[in-house]
Amino acid sequence: MKTKIQSIIERVVTYGVIIICILGMVYYFGSVSTKQKKEVMAKNTELASLKKKISEAEVEKDNRKVQLEDINKQIDKKKDEVNERFEKLLEKSDNYTIFIEQVQRKAKALDILIQNSTYDSPTQSAETSKYLEFKFNATVTGQYNKMKRFLWEVENAMGRLVKISNLEINAPVSDKHGNISMKLTLSTFFKS
Repeated sequence: MKTKIQSIIERVVTYGVIIICILGMVYYFGSVSTKQKKEVMAKNTELASLKKKISEAEVEKDNRKVQLEDINKQIDKKKDEVNERFEKLLEKSDNYTIFIEQVQRKAKALDILIQNSTYDSPTQSAETSKYLEFKFNATVTGQYNKMKRFLWEVENAMGRLVKISNLEINAPVSDKHGNISMKLTLSTFFKS
């Protein structure tokens, strides 16, 4: 038989253990809840920061679009200006003989001998149908330095767009007088 004191002690211990368990659970859930609340608040702060960055990025994207449109307008304007300048430099296709004379005068001024030359009448350009392309084929002979100067002046100092579309150095590279011989094709453009 249990004594009354034993019974009271058992109840006190049992209630004490239950109270300690309840307090432990309250403390545990309270601390976990506080920790979770802090984590949730940190995630909410991070989410708000990300949303702010997204909205700033959207504004930046819109600004970039406006800048891109402005740049594209400037590019289109420059293209139009270049096309206008290019077309102002072009002559009518009937004047292709003037181009041949200009090349012959350049060659003569630099002591370059133009041997056999051929040309075709101006034809539609492969790049664009707006312009006619004229090709002048010639075999030229002269000293290396003068030949180099002639080629540079033909491409850069004729007052028109001229390109060397083909260039072949004939053998031997140099004769006994130090002259080189080459076949070249010069191309220029005219209005159609």
